[in-house]
Amino acid sequence: MEEKRIARSVTDSLTRLREERNNVVSSIDTKHIAHHLNNVSKPKSPSSTLKKAGVALIVATPDPITAVPGVALIAASYAAKRNEPAKLDDLALEARKILRDIQSLSL
Repeated sequence: MEEKRIARSVTDSLTRLREERNNVVSSIDTKHIAHHLNNVSKPKSPSSTLKKAGVALIVATPDPITAVPGVALIAASYAAKRNEPAKLDDLALEARKILRDIQSLSL
């Protein structure tokens, strides 16, 4: 008799736990979190924005006054390409290189 009560209690507890987990999962807004995770894993490049602005200045208003800053923005985008933010893949690759170098130094 005691074993039936314990089994029933465990079953009820697991059922409530499953229901509560489902409630928590359904209440979490993953769209907001996914946007931030995407920004961390694949950060946007400021050089592409500079390039788009430069092309827009050259194409949208074809007068010599706006062409000079447009060309300057395009040149700046190529210069800034070296300073792009690091992606998670790049960080993992660099960590592997560092660990390999440290292992090669062991005595």
